[in-house]
Amino acid sequence: MKLISNVSEIKITNSDLFEKLCVIENYKKIMPDNVSKFEIIDSGSFIFSITGMPAIKLKFSQKISHSKIILESLDSKINFTLTAFINTNDSKNTSFYLEFNGNLNPMIQMMVKSPLQSFINDLSKNIIKLDE
Repeated sequence: MKLISNVSEIKITNSDLFEKLCVIENYKKIMPDNVSKFEIIDSGSFIFSITGMPAIKLKFSQKISHSKIILESLDSKINFTLTAFINTNDSKNTSFYLEFNGNLNPMIQMMVKSPLQSFINDLSKNIIKLDE
């Protein structure tokens, strides 16, 4: 299953956004309100829980300078990646979107598609908080 967030814009350079998204502590700032738990495991991974769902561990799996960051699930019943795509609009503005990609059986997919779409849209929208 592949889900793509809305495209958002932020008034910082692509390199600044990339650097901010490479810092685990910044993910706490952009989590939606329905996240009931957020803990940093180490400098490359964290765990969070959305109300009513099991905890999810994510770790950095790939960083392509100034353009893409891939987080992958860790110790999860559902294997997936969450990728941030970063694009330069001009010298001071950057657009980005998030992509969830996971192999889910049809039953699980039906149950989680809407909450996951909402979650990645909220994350994408909240990334502007990194400009504050």
